[in-house]
Amino acid sequence: MVQKERIELLAPVGGPEALRAAVENGADAVYLGGKMFSARQSAQNFDLEELREAVKYAHLRGVKVYIAVNTLVDNSEFPELIDYLYDLYTIHVDAVIVQDLGVASLIRAVLPELELHASTQMTVHNGAGVRYLEELGILRAVLAREVSLENIELIGKSTSLPLEVFVHGALCVSYSGQCLMSSMVGGRSGNRGKCAQPCRLKYTLVNGKGEEIKTAGEHLLSPKDLNMIEHLPLLLKSGVVSLKVEGRMKRPEYVATVIRNYREALENFYREPESFKVGISSLKELTQIFNRDFTTGYYLEKPGPHLMSYQRPNNRGLRLGRVMGYNPKTQEVTVSLDEPLRVGDGYEIWITRGGRIAGEIRTLKQNNMPVTRAEKGEVTFPIQGGVPRTGDRIFKTADFALLQKAQESFVSSAGVRKIPLDLFIEVKMGRNVVLKAQDYDGHSTEVQGNYVVEKAQKHATSREDVFKQLARLGNTVFTLRTLEMELDEGVMVPLSELNNLRREAVANLEERRLAGFIKPEIAREVYQERVRAFRENLPLPRPVRVKPKLSVLVGDMPSLKAALKAGADIIYLGGEVLRRKKGIGFDSFRDAVRECREQGAEAVILLPRIYHEKDLDTIKRYFAKGQEAGADAFLVGNLGTLQLARELEITSIRGDYTLNIFNDYTMRNLIEAGVEQVTLSPELSLKQIEKLHFLGLINLELMVHGSLPLMLTEHCLVGNILGKGHQERGCPYPCKKEAYGLKDRMNMVFPIESDEFCRMLIYNPKVHNLLEHLPPLMDLGINILRIEGRREEDYWVKKVVKIYREEIERCWEAGPRYRPAERNMAELQGLSPGGFNKGHLYRGVLE
Repeated sequence: MVQKERIELLAPVGGPEALRAAVENGADAVYLGGKMFSARQSAQNFDLEELREAVKYAHLRGVKVYIAVNTLVDNSEFPELIDYLYDLYTIHVDAVIVQDLGVASLIRAVLPELELHASTQMTVHNGAGVRYLEELGILRAVLAREVSLENIELIGKSTSLPLEVFVHGALCVSYSGQCLMSSMVGGRSGNRGKCAQPCRLKYTLVNGKGEEIKTAGEHLLSPKDLNMIEHLPLLLKSGVVSLKVEGRMKRPEYVATVIRNYREALENFYREPESFKVGISSLKELTQIFNRDFTTGYYLEKPGPHLMSYQRPNNRGLRLGRVMGYNPKTQEVTVSLDEPLRVGDGYEIWITRGGRIAGEIRTLKQNNMPVTRAEKGEVTFPIQGGVPRTGDRIFKTADFALLQKAQESFVSSAGVRKIPLDLFIEVKMGRNVVLKAQDYDGHSTEVQGNYVVEKAQKHATSREDVFKQLARLGNTVFTLRTLEMELDEGVMVPLSELNNLRREAVANLEERRLAGFIKPEIAREVYQERVRAFRENLPLPRPVRVKPKLSVLVGDMPSLKAALKAGADIIYLGGEVLRRKKGIGFDSFRDAVRECREQGAEAVILLPRIYHEKDLDTIKRYFAKGQEAGADAFLVGNLGTLQLARELEITSIRGDYTLNIFNDYTMRNLIEAGVEQVTLSPELSLKQIEKLHFLGLINLELMVHGSLPLMLTEHCLVGNILGKGHQERGCPYPCKKEAYGLKDRMNMVFPIESDEFCRMLIYNPKVHNLLEHLPPLMDLGINILRIEGRREEDYWVKKVVKIYREEIERCWEAGPRYRPAERNMAELQGLSPGGFNKGHLYRGVLE
């Protein structure tokens, strides 16, 4: 069913100029970040006073403002966050966008008047996940970019919560909120607003022997840019309420160009939905302003290799034509143009050997005559930095005219997005002048002057005089649409009186326009009392030294048996089956649980980290088969499986680290949802863990050993390069036959695994190893230590579990004097050729 209401066009804003660019070019709403707690910390962003002015500027023009508070927050940061949220409320922002469950819980408790949107960083991708947010008090969910149109419609049928989706801009190759690559490799956490974009770097695909595999390019994790402008009718039909453009890091000209073209396309659709078509000029402008080539992402189908921009991670520009010749003496290149070129444009030649030649057109000749612009045909211009060959492609990377057009929309203080204003003035002899005003949105005012109209002694006030003064709306948000007047003949009104009436009417209308966005006043004392009441429910931490249990995630039955034999207390089984492993499927649950029972260990069913709405029946089978087998509990890693477990009345639920458990408020939210054990985020440092109030009060698990998955992607690199597609196209599953990895510029090889759903997991080449740091973990009351062994063979599992079992006992006896046995450290080293790391236990993530 086609959208009955007009859909929201939501624009990215990284700074004041981008704000004007977004608003002046037709955005219905903007999203932007402050100087803290924002996932784009490298953008210009806004301090509080700038935010106040930004909100006023947007609201006067009827544009909503959403503030990104979409990072994970640790306990020590909540006092600053609490003050920041109150400030945001007092400047009347329309909503905040959050990632952290704890932050969402806090806002709902202490500022229920403030609208909450769930960030795509929450990895919400199914109906149950949306329902969890709905119960939490979230009023809009930004879906994961991997959700198809088919699944969006299914989600919409299972919930009443408004849905928002991305429509244009950069894509993350990993599920947002599930990427640890930047964090674990470089210390800059995407979940904390500091992503270093490792997906845009160069990688080489290698097989298990380390042999390099030829690929179409070196940027193997770099997606193309999303562009759905030609498919707007399908998005509107899906039922979403907001179309979001990515780009808070982009320049204002980009924002202006993209928003203007999407606004025009939407208006064209509203006017003539049956004959909707995007013009070629719009497509070219979107390509010109920035592109890594374009894709429709996962909306229409699984895109396979067409998702990726293997050859380059940055702007391609618009293809101009090909090189026809090069004169080495004059260093001039001759190009056959398919598109216009002018002096001031930027260009890039993709030369056959040697990379790229880039620059700006300083001079241009056509037919041996100097020109400032050429439409098509052959042109000549000087270049530097390389020797092109005949046939090399050339691209226009900057279009002077397009940039100028974009700038003209936002550089003027007067602005171009004006609100139509209707005026009526009454000038009657012997009376005060009366001016009535009504804007396009129905706001109205009536003002009366102090001057009593008199008969003119010399020059009577003409209709032209009145019009000239009242039309002087200059730098206001209004433009005069109509002016009616009742003007007695032969009277005189001072021009200053007309100006004062106009100013007063405009001020009144501005006040009325802003009034619709003003929130109920909340005294700071009332707010502080709400905060105190919310925080006092936190328990006092009671860290008690404990001998922790040992949990192991296994990938097949031999590994399960090996872990049990070596002394594991808890076995995690199930989940996505890795292609190179036989796995432990539904039919093996009963046998697996029995094996655990016989060894006195707990059997916990791991649910897949990702499930889309069309996979709902499969996920329900996990729960049903696990219950039939007598499993002790279920480990859930996304809000959808958590909510589904609650709806199915599962009594023993445990929360995995992929829920991004970073603070007490997230833990409390999960406990209230029925979660009995949580696995802490591997991004937490020891100092941050020490500040948790739930120490000693709930089962806390920490990852202590294993190769951690750094990325989870819907895109299977191995299948799309070597399998020539995906499952529906007959992929031969090369991932089953051999191990693969990605080698970076430092020659580190990141292991790759593909799962049964043809998703790809990229693992850390360095093994997470906290064996030397058991004493502080025991002292803090971390009562479950976890080994990540799903991708490992049974011999690895047996040796590692045995070592940790032995060292836990030794540490328990030795206390602070504990040092791991050298032979055990040496054996672990032999099992870990890529070396070890400690994650963020001591260094933390870079702030």
